Amino acid sequence: MDDWKKFTDANGNFQLANYIYKNLNDLMKHSLDMGTLLSNDSHKLRAYKEQTKKLFKSRWYEIAQCLEAFDIVEKCDCQTASRESYCEICKGSRYKLSSYLTSDEVREVGVFVNAAQNAEIAEKLEKGLLKVLNELSEV
Repeated sequence: MDDWKKFTDANGNFQLANYIYKNLNDLMKHSLDMGTLLSNDSHKLRAYKEQTKKLFKSRWYEIAQCLEAFDIVEKCDCQTASRESYCEICKGSRYKLSSYLTSDEVREVGVFVNAAQNAEIAEKLEKGLLKVLNELSEV
């Protein structure tokens, strides 16, 4: 359940792009394995695998472009390099977390968005907000 915590760079920052890319890749591999079980014809199997890979790669780039549009991820420097090379920075996803967005900010957004799911967090946020509003009204 905590596999997402493994997706960190050398500084311990969460690698969002690599996390999503790896999950899509795992789904693709599972689909390919299932296709292998379903087909005895090697030509059909090869065509199925190529279509599946193409579909998953195009879906990843679609998701990545959306995340890039919202400045959540940005293209990795390896984009200009050969497609065959494996990049240690992005782990093959060709995208990395935006320099505008730190992993702490991602966690903060998660806390605020999911506050309604956790009564304790919602209560702490409400108390903090009331405290700040009181301080501002005194000034």
